[in-house]
Amino acid sequence: MANAGKKSKGKIYYVDDFLSLAVNFFNTLGIDPYETVVKTNIWFQLYYVTNLINMVYSFVADAVYLANTLRDKENVLESCMVLSYFTFGAIGLSKICAVMYRRPKMTSLVKQLKSCFPSSALDQEEYDVKSCLKRTHMYTKGFGALYTVMYFAHTLTPIFVYFFEKVLLKNPDAKQTMPFYQVEPWEWRDTWWFYPTYFHQSLAGYTATCGSISSDLMIFAVVLQVIMHYDRLAKVLREFKVQALIKPNGADEDLKKLQSLIANHINILRLTDVMNEVFGFSLLLNFVASSLLVCLVGFQLTIKFSLQYFGKQVLLLVSVLFEVYLLCSFSQKLIDASENVGYAAYDMDWFGADKRIKKMLIFISMRAQKPVCLKATVFLDLSMSTVTIFLSMTYKFFCAIRTMYQ
Repeated sequence: MANAGKKSKGKIYYVDDFLSLAVNFFNTLGIDPYETVVKTNIWFQLYYVTNLINMVYSFVADAVYLANTLRDKENVLESCMVLSYFTFGAIGLSKICAVMYRRPKMTSLVKQLKSCFPSSALDQEEYDVKSCLKRTHMYTKGFGALYTVMYFAHTLTPIFVYFFEKVLLKNPDAKQTMPFYQVEPWEWRDTWWFYPTYFHQSLAGYTATCGSISSDLMIFAVVLQVIMHYDRLAKVLREFKVQALIKPNGADEDLKKLQSLIANHINILRLTDVMNEVFGFSLLLNFVASSLLVCLVGFQLTIKFSLQYFGKQVLLLVSVLFEVYLLCSFSQKLIDASENVGYAAYDMDWFGADKRIKKMLIFISMRAQKPVCLKATVFLDLSMSTVTIFLSMTYKFFCAIRTMYQ
């Protein structure tokens, strides 16, 4: 037992351990989000192309069905439902395209993460890698589970309702319905085509859901690692012991150590720049589309109660709000961690330090006064105050739609 404990204590963690869940979701779509030493085979690429074609076809078919339902002014609830699915599909498809377009940048980001990542067990203990990995898994698995439950609720509810009415209630008028839209070029009602049609729509829904989940999980994993680096830098600065008054060459030792810490700070800042370059568009899309989704779902819940739709609507609403909250919360943590570096430089025992050390600490503090955060391109800097902006914008959309409806 003692040997097992020692072995567990000395376990080495890697960057891939943080990114594993996001990469697994990407892989289920046939996507490698960044380049690795393992080359993808032709079947993996064909699977991705098949998924993408099915998703694009379903997106276009959903748009056609949406145009038809919008003409029917009496069926407002279904129009809102279809528009919600269309919006969610647009988010997923856009994120997939963004990932493929930014793949070289994503590869560069992962390489920088690996170059900064502590490699030895002793260094990892200093960085508290194990605790950071545990938090990452808690957030990513919880968020992934929520979206997976939401996907299955939307996909399986129509077919469960049909079989319940047909088999258990013996209702001869039980109607077959598709999970997302009801228009296809072929006749699928009351034929064997119902099942492959249902599968292809469900697959498109899975592609959209995974496309949305995967990017967010990647953001969570990267941000938590960056926060880990900032926390370690602040800790080392606070514990910095000035040697200038103790050793003859102490000033030179202090200078060398501080230069190393400054280089580490610069690397972390570069890392955040690349991170925002990779995820900026996805974040902007998230907030615009999520605002519309929350507005639409809230509108559906206020105009008509439907037991069949209620659970799905609530799950979608909770999922989108939770996503926005997590993104803003992580960005706020990133802001706090980057600002903490400046406070740590001030708290350091710098009174007896060499003048060169004091000047360098001033520059560290000045740079830390401009905190880093998640940026939705140049339009929006995320923080907890962004949640207020998001809810305010959503409420305005909601009031506008309610006014048009009335």
